[in-house]
Amino acid sequence: MKKKKRKHIIKHRDKIWKQQSIKTSPETKITEEDGRIFDESLKRLRHKITRITGTERDVIFRNNYIEKMSDILLEYGEPFLETIDTSNKAEYENAIMTTMMLWNYAIIREDPESSEETKEMLKPATPDAESRSFVNYMLDRKRQMFPDNKRLMLHYDLSEVPEGFHLSIASTPQES
Repeated sequence: MKKKKRKHIIKHRDKIWKQQSIKTSPETKITEEDGRIFDESLKRLRHKITRITGTERDVIFRNNYIEKMSDILLEYGEPFLETIDTSNKAEYENAIMTTMMLWNYAIIREDPESSEETKEMLKPATPDAESRSFVNYMLDRKRQMFPDNKRLMLHYDLSEVPEGFHLSIASTPQES
């Protein structure tokens, strides 16, 4: 049941994204409300980034030529996200933050310039064998599924929509 719901959420999110990225044709049945939800989410993300960094120039909000980080996050975190109640916003947000943290940690950890302190930063959060096993699984999953994607996930916005939630992610640009 959760997989069907997630596919429905992704389909709805993609429908909203298409409205923003291409001109709608007469056969496209996207409501104005769908577009407003996406615009509000994007506006909140821009505001967060601008407030924290003072600029938007080093952050990708939308680029039609590269994969959306929200789609990547949902695919990467699927084993973890399947274990939670995705209708509970607090629980879903916590899972999104955890998945983003693991994604970013996987990238930072592989950087040859990262310090030993950085490489060891998850040790306090993994006190037992089960949590260490889960973290190692997610790090391996990142390396296997998205080996060339080095984009850090900076911020997210989770909006409630009639079908569930809409996730937007601001990320760093892809390294050349």
